Amino acid sequence: MNAQFLKKLSKKVENKVENTVINKTSDKAGKETGKAVDKVLEPETDNKKAKNERKASKKSSSKNMPSSYEFEYQYQMTMTTSQGKMNLDYFLKPGASYLGLKMNQGVDMFMVMDGDSNTNYMFMNSGGTKIATATSLNGNDIINSANDENDYTITDLPPKKILGYNCLGKQMENDEYLIKMYYTTEADVSFNDVFKSSNDQIPDAMKAHFNSDEGALMMYMDMVDKKNKGKRNASSTMECTLLKSTDFTFKTSGYQVM
Repeated sequence: MNAQFLKKLSKKVENKVENTVINKTSDKAGKETGKAVDKVLEPETDNKKAKNERKASKKSSSKNMPSSYEFEYQYQMTMTTSQGKMNLDYFLKPGASYLGLKMNQGVDMFMVMDGDSNTNYMFMNSGGTKIATATSLNGNDIINSANDENDYTITDLPPKKILGYNCLGKQMENDEYLIKMYYTTEADVSFNDVFKSSNDQIPDAMKAHFNSDEGALMMYMDMVDKKNKGKRNASSTMECTLLKSTDFTFKTSGYQVM
C-alpha cells in the first residue's frame, strides 16, 4: 500500500512540482476568464444556481474540517530523479487516521489526508492570503489502480539497516516496472492507520508477502520504468533521510475553503 502510494506520488511530483507556481497562476487566470465568459453566456438564473451550489459545498467542507491536526513524528523522504533532489516531509501520529505532507519547493503548501472524513485538504498561504481546497480521498483508488496493473513477481532482497532500523527488502517486477524497496516494522508510525479501510482490497499475492497488520513503514524505494528506460525520469529513488519525534500542530483556522 505504502509503495503504491509513494510510487504514484513520486511520478506526479517529478512531473509537476517544478511548475507549481506557474500552474497556480495560469489556473487562477483561467478561472477568472471562465467566470467572465459564464456571465456573458449563461442566464442569470444558472449563475445564481451555480453560485449557491458552490457556497453549499464550501460550507459543508468548512464545517467538517477539524480546527487542528496534531503530529508527533516527522518522516522525511528524499526523492532523487534526473531533475535533482527534493524532500517530502510527512507528519504522522501513532494511531491517527490522518497524515500531513509538506513539499519544500518554495511554495507554502501543506496537505492533510484525513481517513476519517475521506477528505484530502490542501492548504496554501500566499502573501498572507490563506486558501484551502477539499477533495474526496479514497485509499481504494490507489489499491484498485494497482490491481489494474499486471501482476508483480515478488522476491526477497537481503535485509539491511537504514537509519538504525532493521529493514526487510522486496523486489517487485512486472512488464512495466522494476521496484526495489525496504521497509521496517520497528517504527512507531506507519501509513496503515490512514488507509486501514482499504486493507481488504490488497491483492492476495501481496498479502502473501506483506502483513498489513505489522505497521510497516517504507524506508527506501527505487523504481525503474522499464518501457521508458533511458528516457528522462524513467527512474526515481526515494529514501528515508529523517525519522524523529516532533511536537507539531497544524491549525486550519484562517483558511478559506474554495
